[in-house]
Order: sequence, then structure tokens, then C-alpha cells
Amino acid sequence: MSPTSPAPLSGDSAALVIRALLDFRSLWTTHDLVSTTGVRASAIRPVITQLEQEELVERQAPGVVAVPSWLALVHRWNKDVRFSRDANLSCWRSRPGAPPLLNRIAADPVRHALSGTQAAQHWEPETPNGPTVIYTPDAEAAADRWGLVPAKNRTIVLAEPASDVVYTRTRKTGTGLRLAAPSQVLADLLTGAARARSAAEPLTRWMLEHELDWRY
Repeated sequence: MSPTSPAPLSGDSAALVIRALLDFRSLWTTHDLVSTTGVRASAIRPVITQLEQEELVERQAPGVVAVPSWLALVHRWNKDVRFSRDANLSCWRSRPGAPPLLNRIAADPVRHALSGTQAAQHWEPETPNGPTVIYTPDAEAAADRWGLVPAKNRTIVLAEPASDVVYTRTRKTGTGLRLAAPSQVLADLLTGAARARSAAEPLTRWMLEHELDWRY
């Protein structure tokens, strides 16, 4: 890495801190971030220092920071964390005659979080269709329970995440289906969870216009 290159914002600790900064409208102290994320203060400080150097957080008072643009923070995070690279992906299809997949998942105790365009459509129906993307810890075990068989096409994508951060602050639908948080879904759409980055545009607009509906 050259001296002028930004330090990576990858890894579990950085992801937990960035997701907290994205998911909450708040002024933050290190103590608050420790309480929210469970990350040690010694691991939080370098992340905040890097973000401050890149003007992605602003000092509001000694020891207090805020995020001036959550969208800029998403785009910066995606330079180091990418769906198409950081999750172990496999392609599947439903067995003929099987009930709708999302209904099967909602009624099953296997850990999951729906991402991609189908998750985005829960908030912004104008999101174009794309692969059904589901985070789950063990793709083969989940596929067996959900009646899926291997496929060559990206119709159904099971993603084994590099960390459990993707399950942080999931949303539960009325049927019991778990959706990844909007910030996670948007980051995924921008980095390979859809057929084109443009699929993220409707959700981006919705998040900009309805910030109070998704940021705590």
C-alpha cells in the first residue's frame, strides 16, 4: 500500500462500526460505539480516525463525531467490502412444484437474511427484478432444507458471509422473513448482488427521502 492510499476499512470491527454509523442518526462518542457494536475502543479509534481524515465523519465536539453523508460512507465502505468478493456465493434453483421459496424460508428456523433486489423491493417496489439473494451460514444445509438444487444460472444465490455483520439489525416481515438492513442491502446492490449497479438507484432514492424510516 502506498503512503497516500487510504487504510482499508475491512474486517469485522470496521464493518460493525460503519454499520452503526449508517444505521443510526446520532452523535457518537467512542463509548457509545463500544456499547452499540461490542467492538473494543482500541479497534474503534483507528476506524474513526481514518473516516475523519477522509471527511466521512465530522467532529462536533471533543470526542464526539457525526456522519455528514451516510451515502458517501456507503460508497467508501464499498471500496474495501464487496458482496461479489467477500461472500462465498453459490447458485441454486427450486425443485419443480415446490412452494414459493420465500414462503419456505419464512417458516424455517435456519438463519437467513434476504438481500439483493427482492429485499429492496420491500421498501421500493420500483426496484428491478434480479437474483434472489439470501445470506445463510451454511448454503448446502439451507438448500437441502429449502428444497433447492444446484444451478448454473444466478436465479437463486445463497451467500455464506465472511462475518455475521450482515445479520445485524435485520428487519422481520409479517410472514417471518428476515431482511438484511437497508444499508446492507444497498451496499450489496452496489457491489454485485444485482445484474447492474443501476438496480440500486430506486432504493438509494427511497433511503434519501425516508431517512427517518430506516435510520434509528
